[in-house]
Amino acid sequence: MRNIAVLVTCHNRKAKTLSCFSTLFAALDKYNGCRDASEQIRIVTYLTDDGCTDGTADAVRQLIDNQEYNVIQGDGNLFWNGGMRAAWNEALKRHEEWDFYLLINDDTDIMENAFEELLKTHDYCIEKYGRDGMYSGITCSKTDDTVSYGGTVFTNRFLAKTKQLGPIGEPQMCDLTNANILLVSKDVVDEIGIFWEGYKHGIADSDYAMKARKHGIPVLLTSCFVGRCNYDHDHDKEESAKVMAMSLSERRKYFSKPTRSNRDYVKFVWRHETLRLPMVLFGRFMNVYFPKLYYSMKNKANAD
Repeated sequence: MRNIAVLVTCHNRKAKTLSCFSTLFAALDKYNGCRDASEQIRIVTYLTDDGCTDGTADAVRQLIDNQEYNVIQGDGNLFWNGGMRAAWNEALKRHEEWDFYLLINDDTDIMENAFEELLKTHDYCIEKYGRDGMYSGITCSKTDDTVSYGGTVFTNRFLAKTKQLGPIGEPQMCDLTNANILLVSKDVVDEIGIFWEGYKHGIADSDYAMKARKHGIPVLLTSCFVGRCNYDHDHDKEESAKVMAMSLSERRKYFSKPTRSNRDYVKFVWRHETLRLPMVLFGRFMNVYFPKLYYSMKNKANAD
């Protein structure tokens, strides 16, 4: 039997969080239903309730009351990275018990093939690279098969240009991952630890993938879709139009919010792409104070 600690953080998305857990346990039942006891999966859930006021955590308790679970209480100021770290640190108290840690975004629905595909990716990794790795599950929109999350590769490292990867029928290496569905081997945690504490909200998953690659740890994508999650960020045109319509004080406030802060990205560049730091700092300054010029320069660079 394989033992997996499932890590989730939530804040006032009750319907989405319940759907996530419902599909998670449906996928677990599907996997275990056609296997002998020795080949089955046992999961224990670690959920961070980051100050929910809509009853999310209580609803999850009722849904999975017959399962083993732990709820870690936050005050609403942990945000995504802090919430995931809180769940992970609690699970680490029983570290020797786990074979894997499975990180899931609470707005992600898990497909019935998820456990099979994630473990097939692990087996592929052992066979091809001779060691454990971390495996990002590719997700698509909830309405069609448009790729939403999973992983990317750099096409121009200095300009930070990346390409989103889709399923190709076999696992593939990537440079950056999303942790919408991310299976991390215990051996990987032994080697590089967990998400860095310096991030407030986002980019901790990409940072973790970069750190893994620097240590020679394979970072792979599943061969096919294993979940559904709508892409919930503004695209470039939408973002630029929104920012340019703001006043200076609105822009300064907007880019200081933990969910959109420049600080996390600047820290990421400082940790992994130091040569780009002056250019990034200049770009962040221009985006706040001279957005029209900034987006004009950005569009020209992307066109070249």
